[in-house]
Amino acid sequence: MNRTISAFVCLLVSAFITPLSASAYSGPDDPEAVRAAEASLKRLGPERGAINISGSSIGIIGIRAVGYGGSVVEINRNLAELGAEKVGTEVKVSLSGDVLFDFDRWEIKKEAEETLKKLARGIKELGWKHVLIEGHTDSKGSEAYNLRLSQKRAEAVRRWFIRKGGLADLEFETKGYGESMPVAPNENPDGSDNPQGRAKNRRVEIRISR
Repeated sequence: MNRTISAFVCLLVSAFITPLSASAYSGPDDPEAVRAAEASLKRLGPERGAINISGSSIGIIGIRAVGYGGSVVEINRNLAELGAEKVGTEVKVSLSGDVLFDFDRWEIKKEAEETLKKLARGIKELGWKHVLIEGHTDSKGSEAYNLRLSQKRAEAVRRWFIRKGGLADLEFETKGYGESMPVAPNENPDGSDNPQGRAKNRRVEIRISR
């Protein structure tokens, strides 16, 4: 760890301890501690390496994330820009199916390749070895058809990573869940169609683990 990073870590530590010294400190998830660390990152600014702080993890562009309280998240700039988040022991990225594929198709769209290139670079920088790719659809069509479509889409992303993303040495697993795991309602309470909800459900989730 160079002097710049060391100084930043010291800044964060002091931000956690000093403002809280007059009161009981309940750990790194203490609201006061989180606010203090957020203030430190805000002062540093994104151009100098700061991403964000969430609970018991800090994201820092360009270096491995600093862990405090026993939880370490390693999210680099490319993953952060794609909305990566820590879920348990994994880093998860969710990509819109409408960005990756044409309607009812599973071939990767040409205009989607820049997004996948950024994701591939982020996965490389992360240095973890296992990638689970999950395909999801909305509820239009039969369950059996949607299950097949989601699996084909997950496989298409895996093939792209191996053939064009430079990730052939990683361990890949693919799963298709069809319409069984929606993240938003496909229909409104009155039974009418919910296009926004359906769009959210058409997605590919990439879960990266050690």
